[in-house]
Amino acid sequence: MTREDSPPSLVIFGFVVAAKAGILLLAGTRYGFMSDELYFLDAAARPASGYVDFPPLLPWLLALFGRLGLDSLFVLRALAAAVGALVVCASADLCRILGGRTWACWLVALVFLFAPGFLSVQSILTMNVLDQLWWTMALWLAARHLQSRRPLFMLLLGLVLGLGMLTKLSILALCAALPLAWLLWERDIFRAASTWLAALLACGLIAPFVAWQVANDWPFFEFISAYNSTSPNALVLRNPALGLLLTMNPGYAVIWGVGSVYALLSPDRVMKVLGTAVWLCLSLYIGAGVKFYFAVPALGFFSIAGALFWQRQLAAGRPVWRWALMGLAVSGVLAVPGAAPVLPEARLQQLTRFLRDSEQAYPGREAADLERYFPHFAEMHGWPELVDLVANEWGQLPPARREGAVLMASHYGQAGALNQLDGSQRLPQAHSRHMNYHLWSEGLAYEQGLFVGFESAELLLLFETVEELARFDCQACMARERGLQLHYVANPRLPSDQLRDRLRRYDFF
Repeated sequence: MTREDSPPSLVIFGFVVAAKAGILLLAGTRYGFMSDELYFLDAAARPASGYVDFPPLLPWLLALFGRLGLDSLFVLRALAAAVGALVVCASADLCRILGGRTWACWLVALVFLFAPGFLSVQSILTMNVLDQLWWTMALWLAARHLQSRRPLFMLLLGLVLGLGMLTKLSILALCAALPLAWLLWERDIFRAASTWLAALLACGLIAPFVAWQVANDWPFFEFISAYNSTSPNALVLRNPALGLLLTMNPGYAVIWGVGSVYALLSPDRVMKVLGTAVWLCLSLYIGAGVKFYFAVPALGFFSIAGALFWQRQLAAGRPVWRWALMGLAVSGVLAVPGAAPVLPEARLQQLTRFLRDSEQAYPGREAADLERYFPHFAEMHGWPELVDLVANEWGQLPPARREGAVLMASHYGQAGALNQLDGSQRLPQAHSRHMNYHLWSEGLAYEQGLFVGFESAELLLLFETVEELARFDCQACMARERGLQLHYVANPRLPSDQLRDRLRRYDFF
């Protein structure tokens, strides 16, 4: 076997681990917790078999890490980076087992390392980084099973898909698409007992979450119906096509774009089955109207198919073209500051202003909007300052106003920050009307309290006494946090259970 024909060596995996470690060390704990991370930490403090808007696997893992004293921001980000390294390495190996040589495997590794859709997700600990892992492992196991027909691979596939459903329900698309692809191309798979045992295993793993949803009147359906109710402010979120292009790096379209076609037209049987399944997933996502970043794992597979396409096309060509593609993949490192929190605050603001002024074609004078260009970074800004402001206002309330008062936040990020970042224990436990916090607030009495992030007009419909105490000034935060109001409220106009129902909010933004 020549060097060109050799499979990927430990050198690729070592490079991936070193690159992930380097990005982690550069980022460290820069910008602070993201709102989702704070929400998951609060969920971990209340372990359950289900939640309003997500399955329970990540809170279970965070609860375990908390018991071990490993719930600091750096440890959580290191865990996300480690999972990300597994995603990249597994993707390079999937390229290998589908026929990729060393050059193609390197190309895949670089795309998965530097494409913002992978790097940004793998820089924070949310269910999305685990979702990418289960997607990659499911495709890897499906490929191995198609090649060998070993029952073990099918059983492991059932385990991985079950864990995927326990992490994020978007993988249900893959759970449906794989059987449909088998039905089209490999019907004999359904004759094997291992196929049905794998399905039972996956269903058994997700059963506790389903039972929780049934017991709580399926709040997930209400969440889904409200998911797209409000248009976000971020540029890439308001423009799905642009968002998808930027998320996967426009230059990488040369790889995943051709791969999306090659995945269906490839002469390789395994590639055709997996390509059909991934395209069916995309069709389901488009039909369901989900956010564009759900498609990142699918485009990751198309990147693998694209690497195999270019390997086939350039096998007898001049090496210069292979080096050109490799240079394109390496150039993705330039997108790292926009995906991972590696830039100092001042440099991040300079980059944001540069993008704003380039878009508007003239130098702006006011501060640039961080959320418009980097919403995932804006979600990390302002939480300690908000906690300090709320703690200061709480401390200034007369004892009679604090007696039996509730601390209520409008958004899950605000509630998570007030609970997780108040190291001096200056505040009582924060509640919220948002997502699973609504269920956790059952039994609260709303005789008086400090309400964070609510509009005066809404509160006046619910309380006779509404006094604005302060406003939160944070230019780099998400739009919903800028000018956020703090109110003291008392004398409710409705009984507590009716007031709680009026406050409930399951929409995403």
